[in-house]
Amino acid sequence: MNGTKAIYCKELKRVFKDSKMIFSLFILPVVLMVGIYSLMGYLGNKESQNTKEHVATVSIQNAPEDMAGHMADFIGKANVSYLKADETLDAAKDDIYNGKLDLLVVFPQDFSQQIANYKEGDPIPDIQTFYNPSENYSQHAHDEFTTSLNGYQKALLADRLGNLDMITIFTIDNTNQNSIIQDDAKASGQFLAMLLPYLVTILLFAGTMSLGTDSITGEKERGTLASMLVTPISRFEIALGKLLALMTLSIMSASVYIIALTVSLPKSMASMGAENMTVTFTAGQIIMIAAIIIALAFLYVALVGIVSVFARTVKEAASYVTPLYIIVIVAGLFTMISPSSGHATYEYLIPIYNCSIALGEIFTRELTVLHFAMTLGITVLVGGAVTAIIAKAFSSERIMFNA
Repeated sequence: MNGTKAIYCKELKRVFKDSKMIFSLFILPVVLMVGIYSLMGYLGNKESQNTKEHVATVSIQNAPEDMAGHMADFIGKANVSYLKADETLDAAKDDIYNGKLDLLVVFPQDFSQQIANYKEGDPIPDIQTFYNPSENYSQHAHDEFTTSLNGYQKALLADRLGNLDMITIFTIDNTNQNSIIQDDAKASGQFLAMLLPYLVTILLFAGTMSLGTDSITGEKERGTLASMLVTPISRFEIALGKLLALMTLSIMSASVYIIALTVSLPKSMASMGAENMTVTFTAGQIIMIAAIIIALAFLYVALVGIVSVFARTVKEAASYVTPLYIIVIVAGLFTMISPSSGHATYEYLIPIYNCSIALGEIFTRELTVLHFAMTLGITVLVGGAVTAIIAKAFSSERIMFNA
């Protein structure tokens, strides 16, 4: 297999001697990934902080006299204006719509009297609130006011009934500080299972797609492949060397993306409320992840390779590869929106999709040995079959010389 080794080394040297290739495959992904996720984390934290620090502008009509005392936690930190009982609400509603006012609250005119004189069968006083959920400040003001209003409601109930314990039938987890029982590693894996399989499958294919079309179709178009085919090296060895080199480069490119993601992801996790997420992998998980990524890279290289072999130009190859790319994207999307477990056995026999769900179940520690073997076996089998077709195509003068 000296010929295969020679072609393999030649392809790697071709890439690593090209500064543009190195930049696009290994440097640009890191810059983009770290930059994007760092920016997401920064903007998310800044938006959350701005919302918390914002002084809510609130208009209240018919405010009861005792409201300020019971709702001091909200009234004290908001910019509150009080509307007269006969004042129209249209201007205030327009201000909410335009984002100039955060919240409008309307109490019944005789709210305090209705509370004090309430008898069974009387209508229950209704407090109306108006806010704009598309504005973060308005939504936050509404949530804060509603929380504070619950305290005011309990105070009025206590005045009416005396002891609120008389109407409290039971509580939920008031004395239980350990109600959450979970596997922290699995809980953290749920997030990774939604995101990483999608990214791995797409990024792995993206790297293979650009490299494969240039390595095979590009050399056919430039005429360099024709001179290689007339050397003493067998065409099978040429095909195998090119495919192995493509697989190595695509795995390296995807690995750079994944490493960049793991470095930059914690920067954006705080804005998602998961800053304490910890991820650990066992040796078995690492082996399974590596095996699936290698098998998937082999399949991708074979698929892109066979398209590149039959295409006459790089432009034609790119148009042929696009439908494959769409299939990969759809398979990744299915893993994002589908449950991370409970997949039917036949799903592990569907190439590409099976690798996505297997990766997801590795992160959640739910992948069985049988399903892992099925996923790995079918992926390698399909990749091997396509590789055999590529090797046969390399022996065809009509195909390789665009005759």
